[in-house]
This record gives sequence, C-alpha cells and structure tokens, in this order.
Amino acid sequence: MSKIAKSNVRPSFPEKIGTQSTCNNSMGLSPDEQSKHIEELARKATTHAANDALKNGRAITIQQGNAIVRKFPDGRVEVIKTLENAFVVPKKLVYKL
Repeated sequence: MSKIAKSNVRPSFPEKIGTQSTCNNSMGLSPDEQSKHIEELARKATTHAANDALKNGRAITIQQGNAIVRKFPDGRVEVIKTLENAFVVPKKLVYKL
C-alpha cells in the first residue's frame, strides 16, 4: 500500500472558510451581495489551490479559452479536449443559504 506524504504547505489565509469571522463578513448583505462575496471567496481559494499544486510539482487541469488543458509545473500545456460550445452561459440559479 502506498503512503501519503505529509504536506508541508501552510495556508496563507488569515481566516479559515466556515469560521465565525468569515461568516460574519457576509451577514447583513443582500442575497446578490452574498452571492458575489461567496464567488470571490471561491475564486481566491481555487486560485490559491492551483498555485500551490503547481509549486508542489503537481499538474492542474483547467479550462483555457475553448479547451480543457493540463498545465504542468515546468510550463508545458497539454490540450485534453477542445470544446465547441465553451461559452454557453446557463440560466442563473439562486441558492438560498
């Protein structure tokens, strides 16, 4: 059985997602403002995770333009699939928390 190596990556965010201080930041906001706030938190977390993965020698898979690509830490980019309708915007969904 393979052993999972302990990661030495340390979080650089002063707040943890789901903590009281993070939740308080979105209290009192309108539903649209809450959605924007959650979107901003998710975007920052995703970007941070992707950068950490690349720094630690792991490839990431993302959408770049109209293609799904795998980016490697050494800078190589491998096209996995080209999408025909990459920019179709789905109907807006509203989630109530």
